[in-house]
Amino acid sequence: MSRADVTIVGGGPAGAALAVELGGRGVRVVLYEKARHPRLKPCGEGLLPHGVAALREIVGVPDAPRVRGLRFQAAGVSVNADFPAGHGLVVRRDRFDAWLFARAASTPNVDARPGTAYRGERARFLVGADGARSMFHRRLPATVARPLRVGLSTHVAGLEGLGDRVEVFFHDDGELYLAPTGGGEALVAALFDYARFRPDGVTHLLSAIPGLRDRATHIEFTTPVLAAAPLGLCVPRIVDEDDGLMLVGDAAGTPDPITGDGIALALASTRAAAEAIVSGNLRAYARRRLTMGRTANRLGRLLLRLSRTERRAAWVLRDLSALVSPLMHVAVGRTPLD
Repeated sequence: MSRADVTIVGGGPAGAALAVELGGRGVRVVLYEKARHPRLKPCGEGLLPHGVAALREIVGVPDAPRVRGLRFQAAGVSVNADFPAGHGLVVRRDRFDAWLFARAASTPNVDARPGTAYRGERARFLVGADGARSMFHRRLPATVARPLRVGLSTHVAGLEGLGDRVEVFFHDDGELYLAPTGGGEALVAALFDYARFRPDGVTHLLSAIPGLRDRATHIEFTTPVLAAAPLGLCVPRIVDEDDGLMLVGDAAGTPDPITGDGIALALASTRAAAEAIVSGNLRAYARRRLTMGRTANRLGRLLLRLSRTERRAAWVLRDLSALVSPLMHVAVGRTPLD
């Protein structure tokens, strides 16, 4: 197929990246995005190395802080885990989404329509890239993952001790993530089981975790605290071949954010989605994307079991530290989890 019309609903990373990929192949695309960029989104804002590699192949890489791995901490036990290859990025979603949507809008064959809600007009192929609450889940149903989880995210200035790793703290009340977003600013994200959620969760964990109290003495919040719930989504069927419908990005399912794989999963499956549209073989994309999603979901369930309490997380980090490197290989897409 040398020329085909595609309607993409949603101009976040998945939809914008697919528009760039298709437009570069000579496929005519209409890209709807109901919001206008820049806009903040609740997100962990990490892009794992396989996502960075996919993004580089599609459109290039933005100017964003690089990270070489993670530092896991629980009850005074700390373990560093560097990526086996490549580097990750910390991408503030207001900046990253605006950058990627602008690349899509400037791509030949792409008609980008910011601030325009989708009203049902469509081309031969229709792509749902409208997130975990996709309107297309009425046709391709989704199931919320268990346990029910809630996330909070914000940005702060003045946090001391930022380095070139994402810091992950395990606590009985929840998990806390710190990452450099540039200019002395840091992402702060907190994850909770629904039963343990508290609206002041970010400030609570910053003060409740001993290793962070002194570092957070003089912080200033630079963005509002945003919430997202429930986290984690399973979508068993992500294409309707008869109707030419496919789901991408979070609309096609999301692992628990403890994996850090949300944006990377979306970008790493972009080429497969484009190939399916160009060839007309949507089933091939579905097989590839569902396999990737199953690996991420299995990893998420395993990590949640290993970190159910701060004491258990500390035991894993101290006595089962040999597990960290193999799990990192799974997280960055180099090894399947059977």
